[in-house]
Amino acid sequence: MTIALLFSILFAGCAVQQRVVEFAKVDIEPDALIDTLLARDAMLESIMGKMSVHFEGETLEASFKADYFFAAPDSFRANIRGLLGSVPGAALSIGDSLAVFFPSKGTLYVARGDTGINPIMGLRIGMSDIVGALAGRTGIDLNRDSLAGFSSEGSSYELLFSDGHEFRRFSILPSAWVPNNLQVFSQDGSAILDIGYYDFVERDGFVRANKITITNPIRKERVEIEIEKEAIGHKLPRRIFELPIPPETAVWRMD
Repeated sequence: MTIALLFSILFAGCAVQQRVVEFAKVDIEPDALIDTLLARDAMLESIMGKMSVHFEGETLEASFKADYFFAAPDSFRANIRGLLGSVPGAALSIGDSLAVFFPSKGTLYVARGDTGINPIMGLRIGMSDIVGALAGRTGIDLNRDSLAGFSSEGSSYELLFSDGHEFRRFSILPSAWVPNNLQVFSQDGSAILDIGYYDFVERDGFVRANKITITNPIRKERVEIEIEKEAIGHKLPRRIFELPIPPETAVWRMD
C-alpha cells in the first residue's frame, strides 16, 4: 500500500474532532500518576499525520509542510514539502541521528548523534526533542529518572524528575493525563528547553494537542508545529523507515 493511498483511506471522511477544554481534577498519588503516564506512553506506539512547521532563530526563519510517521521509541520520518524553496525531501531519524534526502538535488545530509546543531533547521534544538514533542510521550524512564518533586495544586499536576544531569518538570492535565508543558533545566537552574502543548482534541481515544511550541530560551530559538490531521495506532507502511539512496547521490556529513 502506498503512502498516499494509506493517507486517503485513514483521513477520508474523518469526523469532526472533538475539542477538549475541560480537565476534571482527580485525586491521585505520585506513583499512580507516573504509572498512568507510563501506560499512556506505551499505547502511543505508532502515529502518522500531516503538519505545518514554522521555525525561527536569531538569523533565520522558515516554514514547511510534511507528512510524518512515528514508531516507538524514537523512529521518525517526515516527507517534506516546501523546504528550501519548492524542493521536496524526506527526513529520517532514529534518536538524534538524522538523514535528510532531496532527490531532485541528488543530495543527502547525514548527522550521527547529537552534533549540537540540528542540520535540518540549523537550530540548537535536537531532533529527538522535536520528535518527542510531536509524539506527546513523556519519555519517563524509572531506571534513569528519580522523582524530585510533586505538586497537585492548581489545575494541573507538577512532576519534577532528575537524571543526575538535568531536571525535567512536567505539567500534566488531569483526567486526560496529557502533558501541557515540559521544561528542562540544567543542574544550576538554567532553562534548556520549554515545550508547550495547546488546543487539545480527542483522536482515536487519545487527547492530543493540535499546536506544539518548542523553545530554546537561551538562544531565543523556536519551533512551532500545527497538526492538520493525525491517526494513532494504525499499521504504518512497510519499510517506511528505510530511505533508498541512489549510488550517485552527493553525501554531506554534518558531524
